[in-house]
Amino acid sequence: MKFWQRLIILCGSAFFTLFVYLMVSEESTWEDAHIKKARLVQSRLWPKKPNESFVLHKNQEMCNLQSWEQSQSRISTFDVYQRTEFNMNSDGSYEMATPPPDYPNNSENELDHLDVIIVPHSHNDPGWLKTVEEYYVDQTKHILTNMVNKLFEHPNMTFIWTETVFFSMWWNELDDDVKVHVRRLIRRGQLEIVLGGWVMPDEATTHYVSVIDQLLEGHQWLWENLGVKPKNSWSIDPFGYSGTMPYIWKKAGMENMVIQRVHQAVKNTLAETKSLEFWWRQMWDAKGSSDILCHVMPYMLYNIKFTCGPNRFHCLLFDFRHITNEASESRAKSINVNNIEQLATYLYEQYRKKSYLYKYNTILVPLGDDFRYDMEIEWDQQYINYQRLMDYMNNRKDWKINVRFGTLKDYFKVANKKNKKNILKHPNNGFPVLSGDFFPYSDQENAYWTGYYTTRPFDKTFSRDLQANIQAADILNTLAYAHLKKWGMNYREQFFQFSTLLLKARRALGLFLHHDAITGTAKEFVVVDYEQKLAEAYNNTQIIMKTAIQILASSGKLMTPLVFRPETIRPAHNEEPQKKVFKLVNTNVRVMLFNPLPQYRQEVVQFLVDSSMVIVKNEKFQIVPCQVNPIWQDQTTVSPSVFEVTFVVTLPPFGIVPFMLFKAEHLDLNNVFPSRISIYNRDELNVPKNVKFYIQRPEPKPVQPIVLENEHMRIEFDATKGMMTSVLDIETGNKTDISMEYFAYKSQGSGAYIFYPSPTDNTKVIYDIPVIRKISGPIYSKLEVAFNHYLKYSVTLYHVPTLQAQGIHIENHVDIRPLKDREFVMRFKTSIDNRDGSYFTDQNGFQLIRRKTNPNLRIEANYYPMTSMAMLEDRAQRFSILSAQSHGVAGLENGWLEVMLDRQLTYDDHRGLGEPVEDNKPVTSNFVLLLENRRGPNKHQNSHYALPSLLSVATNDFLQQPVVKYYSTIDSDIFHKTVSPVSLPLPCDISVVTFRSLATANFVHNGTSLILHRRGYDCDFPDVGLQCSVDNQQFSLQTLLKKFPISSIRETTLTHLYEKRKIDAKNTIEIPPMEIAAYHINW
Repeated sequence: MKFWQRLIILCGSAFFTLFVYLMVSEESTWEDAHIKKARLVQSRLWPKKPNESFVLHKNQEMCNLQSWEQSQSRISTFDVYQRTEFNMNSDGSYEMATPPPDYPNNSENELDHLDVIIVPHSHNDPGWLKTVEEYYVDQTKHILTNMVNKLFEHPNMTFIWTETVFFSMWWNELDDDVKVHVRRLIRRGQLEIVLGGWVMPDEATTHYVSVIDQLLEGHQWLWENLGVKPKNSWSIDPFGYSGTMPYIWKKAGMENMVIQRVHQAVKNTLAETKSLEFWWRQMWDAKGSSDILCHVMPYMLYNIKFTCGPNRFHCLLFDFRHITNEASESRAKSINVNNIEQLATYLYEQYRKKSYLYKYNTILVPLGDDFRYDMEIEWDQQYINYQRLMDYMNNRKDWKINVRFGTLKDYFKVANKKNKKNILKHPNNGFPVLSGDFFPYSDQENAYWTGYYTTRPFDKTFSRDLQANIQAADILNTLAYAHLKKWGMNYREQFFQFSTLLLKARRALGLFLHHDAITGTAKEFVVVDYEQKLAEAYNNTQIIMKTAIQILASSGKLMTPLVFRPETIRPAHNEEPQKKVFKLVNTNVRVMLFNPLPQYRQEVVQFLVDSSMVIVKNEKFQIVPCQVNPIWQDQTTVSPSVFEVTFVVTLPPFGIVPFMLFKAEHLDLNNVFPSRISIYNRDELNVPKNVKFYIQRPEPKPVQPIVLENEHMRIEFDATKGMMTSVLDIETGNKTDISMEYFAYKSQGSGAYIFYPSPTDNTKVIYDIPVIRKISGPIYSKLEVAFNHYLKYSVTLYHVPTLQAQGIHIENHVDIRPLKDREFVMRFKTSIDNRDGSYFTDQNGFQLIRRKTNPNLRIEANYYPMTSMAMLEDRAQRFSILSAQSHGVAGLENGWLEVMLDRQLTYDDHRGLGEPVEDNKPVTSNFVLLLENRRGPNKHQNSHYALPSLLSVATNDFLQQPVVKYYSTIDSDIFHKTVSPVSLPLPCDISVVTFRSLATANFVHNGTSLILHRRGYDCDFPDVGLQCSVDNQQFSLQTLLKKFPISSIRETTLTHLYEKRKIDAKNTIEIPPMEIAAYHINW
């Protein structure tokens, strides 16, 4: 080959290489230029940055809240757990403080008079081994019917009842004369309704919003039908106790409470100082206004075997139920003249030994068990034999004892009387004050009930979705009612329909809060029954929302036919939600977006469409910039027929805003921005020819880290594993190591309740190299990591100036059905130095409490419930995980936080369920990570509670109450306007817990319930991106309700049973930090 030929070939190769380089470079430059242009478009939409529009002067009282450190309580459960010795007896039970073996016979001091209140009860689970309906028909109906007959037959016998769900089912079947008898028993004090919520809720996995809702439902039913206002709480079966519930019970008007399932070793620590009765105070409460008297049962269970005293074998002598051919542990024989002295002595000794654990020689002796008293004969057996024992014991003057039947009201009346008498003599020796909670729970043999924090996550997520739906439906229903009344239009028919549907929905959710439902600890067929009820409730709320949106959007001009449909549906009770794909090829689509928050929100929203040639317009018919993203047919192939369109919206408080989606004739590159697609660990990327995306060459063996970046942070990922490795703060230049990993614990016998992993075998369950897809655009960028088995997750970073841009958004799709005996975990290892293993978890979405890993205990003993938030911090930084659903969490090493995502269990853990948990379903979980810099040194590192930043408060609101999306293909200008019903937004720290219309039993409007919560926040963190104000602690309800025809407003207790004061809508109201306030409004 001649020289000039070689030269031509060489030049040609060089030119080709340069051309390819320039093409790739030009593509990148094109996209960067359009990202900048998109930001200009958005800055035109929002000429002011969010913070410039709102006053962000911090509330001084809120900031001072942190300086209190913690309430002036003598006992903190944080300290109790740290000093508890977890010693065990030879039978596997924990050691319990006990009097000397010969007590009381050889007591050194003269014995005081002993009062014994025997409380007959029957614990009725609304679903566990049977469905709620099966339990009612088989047992509960008979228990309640027998109760009426036998309490009239035995006038000095008593009974307590808790679950309103069962009582209402029974009540609906009663004749009027029986109802009269029931009310008479209540007036006479023989029957006491205790707690009175729809159910006895779980306290680890429930959100305080839904707990209040079911309590309100139960209390309103009781007041209307029985004239009852519960004063005492009875919560004996939840598997551990939250510090939030005492606050809720107290705010609802209750004065005393009884609990049972506290860690037996912790009970021992409390019993050593006679502290099993205490004033339970909130950690942030400096004044003691939240105090409620709590009685802790001392022994392992609430059945007769464990309630008379420490000797369970002696206690079994006093369970007199005997049903032919029924298996029983009871060793009881009928009391007669021949055995009464010996048996009464046994019982007296047990009562005295039990009283040794309490301060005032007054003991509570529950007499019952699960579904007891379903047979008439048991009422007679228990009553007759105990009456004989009482008569004998009370006549033994040398015993100084008075035994009688009673209710909780009777017990606490005696206990409080003795406490007041003692305080007069010894002012500093009354009931102690305790703050904190009682998690985790263990009954025996180091068996920790920490697995149920995560068990059946599909249903936990389902219930949280329904909670959000009910809140939104309540608000829309109330707004529609108020507006139609203002417009002079008849709403009676719709109100009747809506009230019926909402009643069913909230009762279904209330039922699911039961401590064997949301916990995932029921039989599989019972779980299906719960899911079906949740699905029906979910659908009912959607009927209400679409009707109310149509009424409000049309100003009442178009009530029927209904033209709106939900964008997200649940096709079946056991399937995840599905999003509608809008068919733009044939028609335009109008979407209506409802904001269930009382503040403005700027947020990125997404929809699925059938064309990438899309245009979005707002109510003024202005084109809204949007980003178009791919939907994947498989790991490397882009769908030719389904796309995601995403754009930014601004929604007013409680507002409804319309948008229009059109199919475009051509791609408008000034307003529509196809995303750029990158793929790693694969050598192919299949994009249909007729689809316009910007494609980066596949990298089958990437070397450099993958990066997501916005103006606030830069996130690096390992390019082979797709796992996060670090986050760089753009403003400060500080880099924080955040190593993300997924793994599974191997079970050693875990069950629905109990978490019991192998301490050394943390199983790697993901072996394959994932396909990693990066989607980049002007609105957001996303990294999608897909494994062949078990897991697909994504990390999203937003670029637009909204609150969402401050966080790292993680979505997990987990399917562990192929695994056996594995408990799947997401873990973050950070460089944050949180000192001694301390971190914080939230309690029911209401408050944060300090946790500390105990290295002397196993992994399962160091797991805690997270309802919506967990965090760890050092002097300079805070790392928070915000969660849209409940999980178990742990911080096993400094700088670590892990979240359990799902559990596949082939063992029964021998706590009564009798079956494993193998009905796993694919489940999606959503989280937001926040990495925040403290503006000054952390002055509160020793506090036992913490406050979230305002940023995390607002971000969590977005998670818990998402934008509600409805659509219509009917093209009518009647809907093309924004509905803005609220005069001014509420401050950032105020949330609307409830804004719902109340109804009588006949579904007549009975006023509106408005419940507000002023959330606490930490003042030491910046507030970048906030879209609300916090300048004033005082505000008037006119701020929220100016546009409505208000007749009267009353401030009440939480469930509206007690009136505190009448208020004028124009007058300012003051809600102290952390407090909840309730109002009853008449239009």
